[in-house]
Amino acid sequence: MTSVLDLPAIYEDAQSAKATRKQQRFSRPLIRLWDGDWNLRGVCGAEISADFRWILNQAGTGLLVLPYDYYLAKWAVDINGRAKKNVHITVDKDGARWDGRLEKAVIKTDAQGVVTVELLFMHSYQDLKHIYCWSNPFLPEQVQFPRQFLLAGPGVWVLKTALHLNLLRLQGGLWTLPDDPMDPSQWGSLDQSTWGVVVKPGEFQSDSSMWTIFGSRFQNFHEAAAGTLETAQLAVVTRRWLQGDPEPWPGANLRHGCLVVDIVDKSGFWTGTSTGGNMWDGLEHTKQVFDNTMLDYSPGVLPDQNAPELYKNPGWMGTLPSNPWVVYRQNDNTGIQTSQFIVNPSSAVQVLTGGHSMPGVNEAISSAIQVVGMLVAGALGEIPFGGSIAGGVVNAATAVANTIATSLLSDTLLAWQRHKSGQRVRDAGWSHYWEHFENSADRAYTLGALLTLGEGMWKTRQHFTHKFTVANGEPYLIGDQGQGHFFLGDRVGSTVKGMPEGSVYVDQVTELELAWSRTASPAWQITVGSDRDHDMPFAKSMRVVADIVDDIHALAVQM
Repeated sequence: MTSVLDLPAIYEDAQSAKATRKQQRFSRPLIRLWDGDWNLRGVCGAEISADFRWILNQAGTGLLVLPYDYYLAKWAVDINGRAKKNVHITVDKDGARWDGRLEKAVIKTDAQGVVTVELLFMHSYQDLKHIYCWSNPFLPEQVQFPRQFLLAGPGVWVLKTALHLNLLRLQGGLWTLPDDPMDPSQWGSLDQSTWGVVVKPGEFQSDSSMWTIFGSRFQNFHEAAAGTLETAQLAVVTRRWLQGDPEPWPGANLRHGCLVVDIVDKSGFWTGTSTGGNMWDGLEHTKQVFDNTMLDYSPGVLPDQNAPELYKNPGWMGTLPSNPWVVYRQNDNTGIQTSQFIVNPSSAVQVLTGGHSMPGVNEAISSAIQVVGMLVAGALGEIPFGGSIAGGVVNAATAVANTIATSLLSDTLLAWQRHKSGQRVRDAGWSHYWEHFENSADRAYTLGALLTLGEGMWKTRQHFTHKFTVANGEPYLIGDQGQGHFFLGDRVGSTVKGMPEGSVYVDQVTELELAWSRTASPAWQITVGSDRDHDMPFAKSMRVVADIVDDIHALAVQM
C-alpha cells in the first residue's frame, strides 16, 4: 500500500519521467546512410533540413538537404564512383524508423550562389510495388495455370500468405509448401538468412481480421492488396532489421538490412472499437456489421468495456484498437496548432459494375444457334456434317448466323449488375445522387463482381477527414515501439470547433510527417482519416493516368 511517506519518491519519479520525455521530444533523429549492400557509410550530422513522411499503406517520401561539400553528399551523388549504385537511409526517432532507397539526387545552386544537394528517398514500402503476384507462383512463367491466383481467409493471413509465396518464388528456390505457410513451426529447413524481404509469420487460427478473397493475375502486391487493406482497415508495417535490433519474431535468422513486412489490425474497425462519442458519455463502443446483402454495413453498438488492464500498468505507452483513448481537444489550451475538418456525406445510392456476361452465357448463345442449325439440317433430311450441297449450305448458313448472333448478342445477357442501398435512400432524402459506376474487368454475377460492388459502396460511403498539426508531447507523445502513445495506423479522437459541442470523432492516423531544420526542432504533423478524395486536381489527373496505364497493362496481359 502507498502511504504519505512515499509521495516524495513518487514525485521524483514523475519529474524524472517528465524530464526524460522532454529530452526525447527535442532530441535530434539518428540519420544513417548505407550502400546497396547495407554497409554503413556514415552517420549524418550536417543536414540543412529534412522532411520524412509515413503514409498508411503507401510509400512516403523523404527529403534530406545537405551542403554540397559534405562527405556524405559527395558520396551520394557520385554514382559512378562506387561499386554498389543504391543508397539507403534509416531515420530513427521516438522508436519509429523511416527507411528507404534513394530515388534521385539533385545538386542545386540558388541566386546567392549557395550549392546544396537534395536527396529524395522513397520509403521501403515501395519494394512491395515491385513484387508481382503471379497466377501460379509454383510454376514457371511459360506455364501459368490456373489463370488467376485466388485465396480466401482472414485478411491478414491471406495477404501475408500471398506475399510470402511470391517471395519464396523469388528468393527461396525449390521448396515444399507446408499446410500453413504462415506458421513458422512448419517451415522446417526453410533458410531466410539470405533473403532481402521476409514476411513476419502468423498463424491462421489466431487471425481475427475480416475475411476476404485475394485475387491476382500478375498484379503487384500493392495493387492486389489495396482493396482488402482499405476495406478491412489493415496496416502494412515495413521495417528494416539492423544488427542490434530485437528479433522480429523468436528464432528469426535474418541478414542485416532485411526488410520485414507485417500486416496488422490496428483499427479494430470490424472487431470492436470506437468511431466517435462525446466528452460526457465517453466513446461509443461499436463494430461494423454487414447487412443481408453483405455489401453495405452499419455500426452495431456493443456494451461498454472496462479499461484494459494494460492501461493500468504505470509507465506503459501505447493504445489498443479495441479501446482507443487518445483524444485531442480543440481549445485555447491544446496541442492542436492548425486543423482542417472535412465532412463527406455518402454519395450515390446505387452502384453498377460489369460489361461482360457471366460465365457460360455467351457460350450458351453460340451453342443454341448451332443446335438450331442442326435441327434445320435434320428437317431437310441432311446431317449437319453431310457432304451434299444442301448440307453444305445449311452448315455455311449456321456458321454465318453464329457469327452474326455472337457479335450482336455477346455480352448483352447478364452482363451488368447493380446494388442499391436502401439505408442510403432513407438517409439521403428524395434528392440525391443516383448511381456510381465502379470499373472492373470482372464479369457480372461472379464473386469478383460482388467484390467490385463492395468497393464501390466503400468509395461512396460517408466519411470525414481531420488533418491537424500538433505539438509533440502536448499532451500525447508520437512514437513507435513503446516510445509513444500512438503511431501510424492507430485510432485517435479529436473534438472540432464548429461541430456539436463535445462531439469526438475517431479514425485512423493515415499519415505522419517528421520535419526539422537547423533553425527548427523536430516536429510532427499528423493526418487522421483518409484524404484521398480531397487531393489537388493535378493529383487526381495523375491517378486517372495511372488507372489508364493499369488498364493497358491488364489488356496486354490478357491478350
